[in-house]
Amino acid sequence: MTVPLLELRDVTIALRGSNRRMVTGVGLSVSVGEVFGVVGESGSGKTLLTRTVFGLQDDTYLAGGTVSFAGRTLPLDGYMKAARKLLGGEVGFVPQDPYSSLNPTMRVGEQITEALYLAKRMPMNGTATRQAAIDVLGEVGIPEPELAFRQFPDQFSGGMRQRIVFAIALAQDPKLLIADEPTTALDAITQRRVIELMLDRCRTRGMAVILISHNLELLRQSVDRLAVLYGGQLHNIAETAAIGHHTIHPYTEALFDCIPSKGKTLEDIRAIRGEPAGAGFGLKGCAFASRCRYAEPICVESDLPLNSAAQNGFTACLLGRGAPQ
Repeated sequence: MTVPLLELRDVTIALRGSNRRMVTGVGLSVSVGEVFGVVGESGSGKTLLTRTVFGLQDDTYLAGGTVSFAGRTLPLDGYMKAARKLLGGEVGFVPQDPYSSLNPTMRVGEQITEALYLAKRMPMNGTATRQAAIDVLGEVGIPEPELAFRQFPDQFSGGMRQRIVFAIALAQDPKLLIADEPTTALDAITQRRVIELMLDRCRTRGMAVILISHNLELLRQSVDRLAVLYGGQLHNIAETAAIGHHTIHPYTEALFDCIPSKGKTLEDIRAIRGEPAGAGFGLKGCAFASRCRYAEPICVESDLPLNSAAQNGFTACLLGRGAPQ
């Protein structure tokens, strides 16, 4: 049996100080070379979960469950330190804001050679290091990479800056790339180009990718499987190829009902009623129950099912909708 590259079992994330549980009971796995999506409305806990799992969120901590990477379980005691050791080597990170993630006082080439030094101990001023940085700039589609190597971030557009951030992560040859809303500040055409480029390069290199977004249609077209979070709860894990052919969790269904598409009229596009629940709902009842058209009393009275075995397909619907057949 193949060991997943990343595996989360019953992971719970809490706030430091108050110990309030923001994300509860998440179980999922990501395979080597897989493109995995994480989707949810703003405040659903998707970014909070991934940033905490990899030690990037200072105000939260892993309050329960286990996280394993490449077959190694990270210790709960000293978890943040252990998780951060994965960054820049085995795990690459592409943040959502290229404007604040690049150092405006350093040339682009310096920032890439610094990443090469930290990940591979290549000398920052070495000829081979410089050429490796230029090569990766060309690989991500930066025109005239030799010139770009000497330029500063503010000399580039938002789309080009995002490619530079991607180049920094790619230069480190990680096993897993985390892309957190990487196209938020970009127009629709540039979004598609950046995502296609990212996925193409990652697949060529055999990297696994976790793509985090609130754009469900973008994920549906880009990833192999997708996890759906709402209210800090994991509601669904589904293969994107099967969506539209099999029943899915009511929340996932409601998200798709919001998306305009060919063949839909204005009457077919339905907004989700009510106000969204933020992270921290807990496990008693379904966070989506107050907005769900199928809801019954059991949906607010019973504990939510958990994906404790980190299965590839999963639904947390208490009514059984979207359950694997």
